Amino acid sequence: MVTTNHGSAVSLLLLLLFPLLIPKCSSFTWFHYDTVRVNVRNEIEGYHGAMNMHCRSNDDDLGQRMLRAGEEWEWKFSQSLIKNTHFWCDFRWYNKRDHRWNEGSVTVYEGNGWYDKYHKLCANHCYYSVRRDGIYLLRADRHGQWEKRGTWHSAA
Repeated sequence: MVTTNHGSAVSLLLLLLFPLLIPKCSSFTWFHYDTVRVNVRNEIEGYHGAMNMHCRSNDDDLGQRMLRAGEEWEWKFSQSLIKNTHFWCDFRWYNKRDHRWNEGSVTVYEGNGWYDKYHKLCANHCYYSVRRDGIYLLRADRHGQWEKRGTWHSAA
């Protein structure tokens, strides 16, 4: 016959639940999956000015950046097995040909360690090309084909 006391059963239960409770209390997470890199490059042809971008997640604001033609910016993060990770970027640039501002927004990464649709799309390094006609993702699962993920909207 196996006997347990009430204290050890509660301790075991808390030990098992502790990693699940921590993310609710703080930004600290116990489990991490692979490190993910996101790379964004300004490839707007015939445009010699700057493109403004602002990237953030539910937990982190990466701030605003200005990329001149041909420049790129990269950041990395570790995704959590427990919490969903969602990064998106807002872009804005002045179209000198049409004399108007163009704006666009795109999710650059979304997933977690249990289900990660972006791992299929771009493995652990997501490359984005910002072009005159939209925002493109380099698809790892399609042998390096670019896929349009965002379009421009005219801004006042």
